Amino acid sequence: MPRHFEEIAKFYYLKGDLTRQLAKFFLIVLVTLSFLWPKSLAHAGSYWEQVGGNGLGDPNNTFIPTLETWNNAIYAGIGNYVNGARIYRSTDGSTWTKVNNDGFGHVNLSTIFDFQPFGNSLYASTIDDRIPAAQTAEIWHSIDGITWTQSGADGLGNPNNTGFYQMAEFNGRLYVGSGNATNGGQLYWTADGINWNNVAIAGMDATNTTLWSLYSFGGYLWLGTSNQTDAAEIWRFDGAIWTKYLDYHGFDPELEDYKTVNNFFSTSTNLYWEAINQVTGAHIVERITDGLLLATVPGMGDPNNIWFSQNVVVQGESFYFGTRNEVTAGELWYSPDGLSATRIINEAFNNPDNYAIYALTFKDYLYVGLSTTNGAKGAEIWRRRTSADFVITTKSLKNAEQGSAYSTLLAASSGIQPLTWSIASGNLPKGLNLNSATGEISGTPQESGEFRFIVEVRDSGKKSQKARHIYTLKIIAGASDSILSQIKELPKTGQD
Repeated sequence: MPRHFEEIAKFYYLKGDLTRQLAKFFLIVLVTLSFLWPKSLAHAGSYWEQVGGNGLGDPNNTFIPTLETWNNAIYAGIGNYVNGARIYRSTDGSTWTKVNNDGFGHVNLSTIFDFQPFGNSLYASTIDDRIPAAQTAEIWHSIDGITWTQSGADGLGNPNNTGFYQMAEFNGRLYVGSGNATNGGQLYWTADGINWNNVAIAGMDATNTTLWSLYSFGGYLWLGTSNQTDAAEIWRFDGAIWTKYLDYHGFDPELEDYKTVNNFFSTSTNLYWEAINQVTGAHIVERITDGLLLATVPGMGDPNNIWFSQNVVVQGESFYFGTRNEVTAGELWYSPDGLSATRIINEAFNNPDNYAIYALTFKDYLYVGLSTTNGAKGAEIWRRRTSADFVITTKSLKNAEQGSAYSTLLAASSGIQPLTWSIASGNLPKGLNLNSATGEISGTPQESGEFRFIVEVRDSGKKSQKARHIYTLKIIAGASDSILSQIKELPKTGQD
């Protein structure tokens, strides 16, 4: 057993009675906080507001699994079991426009599950989560967010792929996992957005029917499975070899009720994952760097919180996340440090029909998407009307070419001017510099490869705010470099 696996297993095994005592303690604390927290917070017009109307204008839009900010617009992925999956776009956060054909032409293609920027396009994964599923899943992409084109074949060549789940970019490739009850979950990658390749993971059990979550962190591609027979697993890929990192079935005592790892996310220093337990309501967010747990108490003190959100809004070392709660409605939580958390929205704006907060994003405001069981009303999107959130809003960097001039401007939300920019960790590639006053990264890169670094920005308030963001900058080898490499490899002729 790998050392990290053994240490985490011992942690679970030894906590025993102590965990039960802690659970009682934290439950008392959380209940107390729920009474002390201002009840009007969710309803104060100056603080939260609903945008787009119920169902974004159609009550059949009942499910919002994902929100994404890309190219100065917000995209809402919608589940609609009457008309088919839909994508809505907003440039102002208030007015929303549908930008795809219902279900991309297939009424049974019911849900947009995830968005992922890659290259110069935004990609959308789809699922048919009806029971039984009747439609092969598809991947679609758009270069402008308005016109959408299918990427790859239906099911990426496998008609048993009824869902494509989370996507992630790693080493210049876009990866996606599928749900496949016949062959087991499948993993695919593409480098050009057209041709997809199936990945065979040695040792992967076919009972992992869904490869649910993917995330790039720390030089690895992380993968979380859904396994209703045994228990969830976590795998990671270093670019050459896949290794099983954790198996919930392998703990002593066993943790077989943890069936799905539904999400990974990271702050500037820590990687977390979320594990679902729909039997006991236990739901844990774990911190890989030190094994500490955010959700020591099952379900954050409420066993009915059986699921955490797919989207998490991260600001430095703090983050927002939602829950699925089919008894008292979904909740919104805030963690300032990754070890403690406070519930800031209770009972989904006093509407028990809003059973889940899966989708969150940030664009000047904090946006949350609420899924509903009320088919006559439709799902809702709310945003917090405040300028207090200070974050870097530039989420990714365009590729550069070695030997060619490069310039990109970073931006931050709110904050008191002037802002001061710096590199908090790592290094820019040789030839590039960050302007501390303007936030511009510019210069002529002298080397190729992928470079990971953390940018920090501070404002000029009396109590200075700061925000950080992790970037990966890809520099493509220049033509001159390629020619020089070929010249060096030419055979010697014996002539000068």
